[in-house]
Amino acid sequence: MKNILFIGFMGCGKSTLARDFARESGRVFIDSDTLIEMQFNLSVSEIFATFGEEVFRQEEQKMAYFLAQLKGICIATGGGFINVKDLDKIGFCVYLRASFEYLKNRLNKEEIAKRPLFYEEEKARNLYNSRINLYEKKANLILDIENQSVESLIDELKKRIK
Repeated sequence: MKNILFIGFMGCGKSTLARDFARESGRVFIDSDTLIEMQFNLSVSEIFATFGEEVFRQEEQKMAYFLAQLKGICIATGGGFINVKDLDKIGFCVYLRASFEYLKNRLNKEEIAKRPLFYEEEKARNLYNSRINLYEKKANLILDIENQSVESLIDELKKRIK
């Protein structure tokens, strides 16, 4: 059973969809950010504050090498995971696409606090714009998530992925 890798910008619902699709398809759910948090015993924002973004990105690359060895998993990734080397060796890549405004409006203050690169809206918008083409280029499947229910997105995934 092939791996399914969920990519997209912060707040697009990668963890929710990956978890639900894993359950529906008989795969194991893994969240790359959660695994890194467990390794450091710190949240992503605490890792950024304590060690810096570069260390976090190095850990993401280690995680990518590890995930490429597994089979039958649904992986929720962080928004910047798209930059790891050999992403295509991990599995089938599903991009959850939405506009910046839609994503910004989905997140409350508590959820934004968990995302250190979303603290400043203008920087977050620039980051979003810099990643869009890369998400689309790396994706095997693009799902437009705006105004879609989790159930309808899962149904679409079930039709498109076996």
